[in-house]
Amino acid sequence: MSNLSINEIIGYQVQSTAEWRRQKAEQFPDDSRNLKAADELERLSQEINDLEGSEIHRQIDVLNTLACESDCVLERVNEDLNESVSAELRSIGFHGSYESGTNFLEWYRDNLEMLLRDHINRDDSTIATPDLDAQIENDPTVKAAKQRYDEARAKAYAQARKLL
Repeated sequence: MSNLSINEIIGYQVQSTAEWRRQKAEQFPDDSRNLKAADELERLSQEINDLEGSEIHRQIDVLNTLACESDCVLERVNEDLNESVSAELRSIGFHGSYESGTNFLEWYRDNLEMLLRDHINRDDSTIATPDLDAQIENDPTVKAAKQRYDEARAKAYAQARKLL
């Protein structure tokens, strides 16, 4: 996992948008949606903070690591990601809502993954397609199964030699 906390990845941006919404609530006191949006964003921010080190945090971190393989990729993906995240956060309390911080992080992960896939599939992509054989070989379940197979094979071979 990288050194980025879930708050550094997205939580602080959610909190910042909540503060912005509070300012808008003061500026436009007749529009209760700003205050409602600020409350929801603060709730999401706290829930996101509580997801530090969770599975969804790990998944986002893996995608961020892939994006960081190249400064060019990181710049392009982050630009598109920041635009979509800003639009999504601005819509909370007005045109949309999230039941939980996990739901919001799932949206964020899916959005980041889509942007990375789009970049990988471009002809001028600087991200190498992942080596699926290496991923499979390094999977802990596959390694354990291979070890059990090798042990069973060695045992059967030893028994067969005794019969000769």
